[in-house]
Amino acid sequence: MSSERNRGRVRTVEEWVGRLSSRDAGAREESLSALEELLVSGAPDARERTARALLEELGRPGTAVAEPLLFLLQRGWWPPQAGLTGLAVQSVLTVLARMDAESPALENAAGVLAGVCRVEPSQLAALDGMFQHPQASVRSAMARVVGRLGTAAASELPRLLGLLEDEEPVAFSALESLAALAPLAPDLTAPRLLEQVRKTEGARLYLALVSLRGLLDELHGEARPTPVLPDLEPALLRTLTAPEAPIRQEAASLLGLSGPLSPAAIAALREHLRDESPHVAARSAVALVRSGAPASEALFLLKGQLGPAASREIQEAAVAALEEADPAQLGRAKGMLETVARDAVGLTREALYELLGQLP
Repeated sequence: MSSERNRGRVRTVEEWVGRLSSRDAGAREESLSALEELLVSGAPDARERTARALLEELGRPGTAVAEPLLFLLQRGWWPPQAGLTGLAVQSVLTVLARMDAESPALENAAGVLAGVCRVEPSQLAALDGMFQHPQASVRSAMARVVGRLGTAAASELPRLLGLLEDEEPVAFSALESLAALAPLAPDLTAPRLLEQVRKTEGARLYLALVSLRGLLDELHGEARPTPVLPDLEPALLRTLTAPEAPIRQEAASLLGLSGPLSPAAIAALREHLRDESPHVAARSAVALVRSGAPASEALFLLKGQLGPAASREIQEAAVAALEEADPAQLGRAKGMLETVARDAVGLTREALYELLGQLP
């Protein structure tokens, strides 16, 4: 590592921790490297001593090195020693209360707490009151922790859903976690995600659409029943007129998943075959094909987007839209895809033949 270490001078864990606050960037990097090495590959007692020193410094009032400490713990402390889990929760919560709700270090703090709860599930009880903590940073971290617990998060879903009504940084964290956890309880989560689609705008709306689409996609792929959402189509038709192309793109994709379409929905998707965004146009076309609606116009658009005269960006938009769909729902596109694939070149040709191999 450093020349000093190579000459046999071995610093203590406490010394390395102290050097994390050095003004010398090289000294800070050397300290990070040394502490990570002890945390990852040291002897069991050295690993525990290192973790304890990091956690104690993290919980010390006024510490100036919370971010590198959280980085080290999230990156190298696995599995956490059971005897340190209580100290870890206390130390992380102490520093969270001093953070901004949009601090990049929140991600590492949530990772440390999630690792602790996976090793010692009883520590989840210590976090219960944190979902109502006065600091937004703590509530945001709790949302992220739940998102990293996997199936163990099922009992925490009601608390996570409650955070959807919080201020934006917290609600964003909750929506990001729901993208992974919604399939654990679709009847509970789908209506709440649809509620977010109906009443939010901008980035929050986009995250709600992504989470809802991910949920319905997974349920369709696993042949599981989908929740009854009678207000889904009207909400999606509203979002299909949003000024942001990514929102229109998600709305079009979700319409293709929402079952038989009304004449109004079919007309809206046909209108967006001429959308200024090739991604929105392609997803509108695929939605029409998937839904069973008359698809000749949609197939014509996709054929043009995939053809050799189209730009690389347009070809990629069409391929991405088709790859997103369940192959079982693309049977009507098979003839068109076979025709286009024969004239395609490069990555587009490879992607089309791979897609054709999945069609029934």
